[in-house]
Amino acid sequence: MFKPTLLALSAGLAIAGSAAADEIVIPNHAPTTAGPGGYSTLLHSQPRSYQLVVGPSELEDMPAGSMITGITWRRPTWQVFASWPGAGLSADWVAYDITLSTSLRAPGSLSTTYTDNIGPDAVQVRAGPISIADAFFPGGAMAPAVNPFGQVIPFATPYEYKGGNLLLTIRHTGNDVGLNGSLDTVSSPDSQALGVSSYTQPDSWYAQGLITMKLTFEPPSACPADLNGDGIVDFSDYLEFLNLYETLDPRVDFNHDGIVDFSDYLEFLNLYDAGC
Repeated sequence: MFKPTLLALSAGLAIAGSAAADEIVIPNHAPTTAGPGGYSTLLHSQPRSYQLVVGPSELEDMPAGSMITGITWRRPTWQVFASWPGAGLSADWVAYDITLSTSLRAPGSLSTTYTDNIGPDAVQVRAGPISIADAFFPGGAMAPAVNPFGQVIPFATPYEYKGGNLLLTIRHTGNDVGLNGSLDTVSSPDSQALGVSSYTQPDSWYAQGLITMKLTFEPPSACPADLNGDGIVDFSDYLEFLNLYETLDPRVDFNHDGIVDFSDYLEFLNLYDAGC
């Protein structure tokens, strides 16, 4: 099989394609189950922070090795809520930061100092400004019906789920439109959530509910070198590798040492040459 040269590695060639994302709703029984209330923590006009640990029983449909690529939520239905933020409106945050990691503590045992819960593999999957406009989160339904999930917020850097407890940490500076948007909450015994009315406060976080969420993810390929997920290892996968390597994307950490470097390039070439 033709093997591209090292010179091509620095050429910065464009991505050749990407695999379609799968989805998982957490908690798993929530797709058709309406919650009894809602929280405005994630769409608040004032600074807020939120942390959620989800246990493996809720994550069985997302295989270890999956790359989590985006997140969204939905409006509650314990009463009729309009779409949010509303026609002609835009809610903007100066900073809306999302981090995914393993959790150092299982559901039911989170520390109220949020940094004590974050595992060493933490990835800030998105950071900085965000703008949400018009009917980003559709409304209009009432229990027992549920509202559709909102548009997916994509991650700038995907996170590799390695199994076990998944920890979600969100910190934001509050939106400029002055409107709070409630989101549906459906409980799960294999979860725990904390929050605080601040963007920066590290401790004294207090109990919150599981804000029903949908994660998008790319499942692992049977062959790690099949980076575009088309079932064939060919030059398009090499182009995909170049794009991901340039941004130090964790998907090309082929030797699983937590660092994307030249050794991962060599490992990829071994797999590529073998047609794995």
